[in-house]
Amino acid sequence: METRFRLPPVDLPMAIAALALLVIGLLMVFSATTVPGAHQGLWVRQLLWLGFALCAAWVAAAIHYRAYESLAYPLYLLSLVLLAAVLVVGTSAMGAKRWLDLGPLRFQPSEIAKIATVFVLARRFDAPRLDLTRLRHWLVPLLITSIPFALVAKEPDLGTSLAFPVILIAMYYWAGMPLGQLALGLSPMLNVLLFFLTGSLWWFGALFVGLVAAVRPKLSSLLVVLALNGAVAYTMPHLWEHLHDYQKRRIQTFLNPGQDPYGAGYQLIQSKIAVGSGGFVGKGFLRGTQKALAFLPMRHTDFIYSVVGEELGFLGALTVVILYAIVVLRGFRLALAARNGFASLMTVGLVSALFYHIMVNILMTIGWAPVTGLPLPLISYGGTALLVNCVQLGLLQNVALRRQEY
Repeated sequence: METRFRLPPVDLPMAIAALALLVIGLLMVFSATTVPGAHQGLWVRQLLWLGFALCAAWVAAAIHYRAYESLAYPLYLLSLVLLAAVLVVGTSAMGAKRWLDLGPLRFQPSEIAKIATVFVLARRFDAPRLDLTRLRHWLVPLLITSIPFALVAKEPDLGTSLAFPVILIAMYYWAGMPLGQLALGLSPMLNVLLFFLTGSLWWFGALFVGLVAAVRPKLSSLLVVLALNGAVAYTMPHLWEHLHDYQKRRIQTFLNPGQDPYGAGYQLIQSKIAVGSGGFVGKGFLRGTQKALAFLPMRHTDFIYSVVGEELGFLGALTVVILYAIVVLRGFRLALAARNGFASLMTVGLVSALFYHIMVNILMTIGWAPVTGLPLPLISYGGTALLVNCVQLGLLQNVALRRQEY
């Protein structure tokens, strides 16, 4: 009898795209750290982390996702304890406490908190008799997300903290919250955005009245939303004064990078020069001059996409974007195919977190988003981020392996 070797039913396009991004990342870290200086040779450490990360991805895929559902709340509470510990005994760097040192291991608990929050939200939204038009059903997930958001923002790490509301919004929608209700819930964010853009609260007031007239929410929901927007309206005029100096500079630099070309705007200007100088096919691997002359700061972490653009050109940068698009789109396709509610919601949360980090980092390097300090998933140097990104991909493959199960 003929025996045929069969591969497990993993999502092959997603796996191939992710492996290609990991290879590109290792090559770019090698290129970015070949410049003589403090970062020289870090690619070896990245290679070791890659080995650990792939093993972690395999473990994450092998354990049935129902185990993660059972451990959701303990993992969430552990992540909150670690986030609180960062504020007390965390390691400071560049004016922020974001890392915990456990002997030779240094990691960011915020990365773990994102996955733990996704698990809890997926379990919550998969509950029977869920009705997201009722206040108590959508207010508890908001509270669950707000706690890690506040702890991470306190570090301060505003870029990473904003991943939590992005995850919540995506999972609200996937769980069935009506668009009108979702827009009403997001109105405090619109309030903040319009205040910074216009300097006035009147524009938001007019839009909010129209939104309430269109949605016609229940009285309890309307009172909560009014209270939230009232709090936002009261604090907005004072918020700017309480921002850290570096956060103010980043916002000002995003709006006008040329006002301080040798200070706050330096990173963004050098990044644009690097990306633009690559042309269509790039200067060639290891031949980037912005990197070689050390003009481009944080070239192996935050601005590694600028190295891609300079050395591999438009074609290389576009290839990276296409590979990311494959991972993200296959992830959402997987969420549609999964028959289990927890698995589908977990997939949406994990893919949304990845998508947020990808978009913010890439847009940051070309000046379309403020500089946030977020690494580029699977490509930037960094052990914790690489490990967590691979675990996220392992969890997605976990769902792919069991997509037919209820």
